[in-house]
Amino acid sequence: MILREYKVKFRNNRPVNADPVDVAGYENVIKCSQKGRDRFINWLVVFGYDEKDAIINAKNMVRDFISPHIGLAH
Repeated sequence: MILREYKVKFRNNRPVNADPVDVAGYENVIKCSQKGRDRFINWLVVFGYDEKDAIINAKNMVRDFISPHIGLAH
């Protein structure tokens, strides 16, 4: 298996799908937005072996590292 980078798209701060990306094409690894007082992740670039693995890795990254620091809406 080959480890690749995936752009994981989110809906309501939950990962919904992942597409492989070309590492040279991305200078940002996350995009967030804010509506009122709620913050949302639009997408996040993570490593994974396939789409399912990338979605799991994104979910873990948000839960363990991102959410506690930026106060995401749930």
